[in-house]
Amino acid sequence: MVSRYALNEIAAEYERVAYAGKNPSRCGCVTRSTHGLSCACELFKYVVSSIPLETIHICWRRLSFSDQGLSETKVTITEEMETISKRFQQLDVCGKIHLKSKLREIAYPDMNSICPPLEKVKTKGAPKKPLAKQQKSTKRDPSYWKYVDALHFMQNSNSSVKHSASSS
Repeated sequence: MVSRYALNEIAAEYERVAYAGKNPSRCGCVTRSTHGLSCACELFKYVVSSIPLETIHICWRRLSFSDQGLSETKVTITEEMETISKRFQQLDVCGKIHLKSKLREIAYPDMNSICPPLEKVKTKGAPKKPLAKQQKSTKRDPSYWKYVDALHFMQNSNSSVKHSASSS
C-alpha cells in the first residue's frame, strides 16, 4: 500500500510529464530528492505501463490498516514490570533511587516536587537597578591627558602665585 499523500504527489508530477519529458534539467527532480517519489522525468518511462512499487520510497509504502493487537481484550504490563524489577535489582543505590523516582512520577502524576513561585516572576525586560544621579549622566569621563593637563595647570598657577607673592 502507498499513502494517499504520496499518490497525490505522484499524480501532480504525472501532469508535468508532458512539459518535462525525459529531460532532468527541465524536471528538476525536486520530488525525487525531497520526498523519495518518482519525478516527472522518471514517470516518463511509465506512461504506457504501471509504476513499480520499488520506485516509491519505503516510508510511503509502510502503511498498514490491520488491527493487529487491537482485537485483544486483555492488555497487561506484567512482562514490562518483571523486566523493570530485574533491572532494578541489578542497579546500584543511586540507580535504584533514580528509577524509583521515575516510577513515582508515572504512578503519582499529581504528586511532584514542583511548586509555584512565591511571587510573580517578571519575564520581560532587563532587571532594573537603582542608579545614582552621576551614573545616569551621559557626560563622558575626561581622558587621562585632560587630567595631566589640569594637574600641570594647577601646579603652574600655584608656582606663579608664589612668585608674584614673593616679588611684592
